Amino acid sequence: MDPQSVPRGFLRFYVLSLLSRSPEAGYSIMRTIEETTDGAWRPGPGTVYPLLRGMVDESLVRPKDSAGREGSVAYSITEKGKKALEEMQQGLLSAVRRERAMIRMFADLLPANVFAQLFVRRHRDTFEILQQKVPGISPAERESSLKQLRILLESQLESIDSQLSPKDRRAR
Repeated sequence: MDPQSVPRGFLRFYVLSLLSRSPEAGYSIMRTIEETTDGAWRPGPGTVYPLLRGMVDESLVRPKDSAGREGSVAYSITEKGKKALEEMQQGLLSAVRRERAMIRMFADLLPANVFAQLFVRRHRDTFEILQQKVPGISPAERESSLKQLRILLESQLESIDSQLSPKDRRAR
């Protein structure tokens, strides 16, 4: 992944999100990003450490000595950082709405068979991420969300079954 393809400010947003879960050192932040992107992106020390120093200067995060490696510093998010993260999350919701429009444009640009392959891969990836996220949802919200998802998937399955030949239809 070309670092230039990552939207400006995204790393800052992602680091705040990581630190909202638990304190992290710069090196572990780089490793987490590399693992999350399956090695496609690993911002280097020349990017991560200046970003962390700037976030300390802005009082978004605070350093604390790590009980691990000598000279290692872990960073934790501050209340100001939590508020900034919430604002960024609201902005991300707006970006997700714009993504829907972009998907429709990609569908127009790509041949149907290529778009279908892209859709299947994206659906698989999205479902994998959803499975990781579901345990973090409150029980009431989880129940409601999963019921809505079930209705949506059943409807989609009916549509898919109607387009398959009778011998290829999923046995129910």
